[in-house]
Amino acid sequence: MARTTSRRAARTITALAALVVLSACARGLTPAERDFADAFFGDTLDADAVEVTAGIGVLPLPRPRKPDAEVAAQGPRKPPEGICERKRSTQRVWTWPAAFVLYDKVYFSYDYYRPDTFEGWPDAVPYPSALIMAHELMHVWQWQNRDLTNYTIAESASETTESVDPYWWTTEAGREFLSYGYEQQGAIVQDYICYSLFDPDDPKRAELRAILSPVLPIHKFDAALRR
Repeated sequence: MARTTSRRAARTITALAALVVLSACARGLTPAERDFADAFFGDTLDADAVEVTAGIGVLPLPRPRKPDAEVAAQGPRKPPEGICERKRSTQRVWTWPAAFVLYDKVYFSYDYYRPDTFEGWPDAVPYPSALIMAHELMHVWQWQNRDLTNYTIAESASETTESVDPYWWTTEAGREFLSYGYEQQGAIVQDYICYSLFDPDDPKRAELRAILSPVLPIHKFDAALRR
């Protein structure tokens, strides 16, 4: 009896240890990330359900890097000209993605993971991690609103295999946002946020806003940038 009890206790301890390790492998949205998500998606996104991890999510999250004192002293840098201009890929290149989404979980590659992808929001944000997060949150939104978007993981994944550049999009008179592909929708969101943050006077921003505003409450996002 004592041996059986001991084995049960060992299994319980092992299970609890595994839970502790797994809990260190992901995090929720930071206050800045949540503030952005609320401003851009409003109540159409359940921010409480979102988890963020690195790699394939089986190792503890990377420790925050020590800030470079010299870089920190310089403060935010002026964005280079054309930073938001999207260029079409003409050949397929297979690489590990900067990030991807499964259901409510965002998986960042280690190269692009940050403890807070919207640190400094709304005055400044890390580039390109903030734009990547915005793109991936769009995929979470597509999943959470699948009754509206008809989103499936298989359909989204097929875009990457069937198109040389699934992110490339063009405006067409009268075309609605939800008629674009899932990756195109993410790219449109990413581009709008890029222009809003880094090049707000570019006419492309108004063009993007006209596509997004019938579907998303982005007036809160615009107001957040003005506060």
